[in-house]
Amino acid sequence: MEMRNDPDIVLAAVMENGRTMEFASNALLNDRSFVLRAVQSTKATWLLNYCSRELQDDKEFQELVEQAAGTGLVFTCYHSFSCFDSVRNRFVATGASVPGGTAYDHVMTQLNKTSGGTATVWFDEIPVFGFSANKGEWVHPSEDCGRDYVPVPLQENRHEMWNSMVESRNTRLWPPVGSKHPCWCCHWLRKVKQKHAEGAVICIAVSNIYNKDWVDKYGAGSSELSDEAADKFGLKREQFRNGRPAGWGTGKIQISNGMTFSRVAPVHPHTGLPLGEGCRWERQALDSLEFPVFVFFMP
Repeated sequence: MEMRNDPDIVLAAVMENGRTMEFASNALLNDRSFVLRAVQSTKATWLLNYCSRELQDDKEFQELVEQAAGTGLVFTCYHSFSCFDSVRNRFVATGASVPGGTAYDHVMTQLNKTSGGTATVWFDEIPVFGFSANKGEWVHPSEDCGRDYVPVPLQENRHEMWNSMVESRNTRLWPPVGSKHPCWCCHWLRKVKQKHAEGAVICIAVSNIYNKDWVDKYGAGSSELSDEAADKFGLKREQFRNGRPAGWGTGKIQISNGMTFSRVAPVHPHTGLPLGEGCRWERQALDSLEFPVFVFFMP
């Protein structure tokens, strides 16, 4: 009982795995100063879900918690599989980004079993605009871009964002002048923001490894991109508001369940680029939003 009531011991445990907050004493879970200290240290707004009902219902305190957490991608519990599993099963937590590939559908099945589900959008056979244009020189911003269902203008003097093909599951074409197409990025960003406004904790995964055998079975792997790999492939280096975990994109990572995985993004056989090209754009977009987004290695 003494350990459960010791703020330093509890905070150290929460820094390793946020779910341990639920084992703190009732006194600490009703202690405003301790809760704010825990949120400031972890940037995890969702710690409030483990606290007393009095604190959860206090609107002014909720605002203090939001201010204490700040914004951007949060890696506090990055290495913990059990933390993400607990978060999405304990309260509403939405998966907003997971690397694609053969394992993608299997990950989505797992995430959609839980309360918050996923914040993905799918247009199937409808051709859509993607996250880059003009041979990669234009990249979609963290807000609406202006292409969504807007007639494609004449080529003369038009914005570079229009210099892009549109793609569906089975189609890839240059959009004719005057045609209208959805922008996948705009719809995805709106859905993420909608989920957050509804009270969901927004989470992302940097690998599509859900079980260890998925590495061999589906080619699942990391989408971390080291600075060295970025330079080698002519890609933008990954930088985030709150920094990134040591060893990003290099070596191995040990997850809380004892499993160890490579952090090097494998090269995609079709694109010739490291796994997770779209996810890297999604990470930059999410890092620019005005609320924290919680990052885990495994979904």
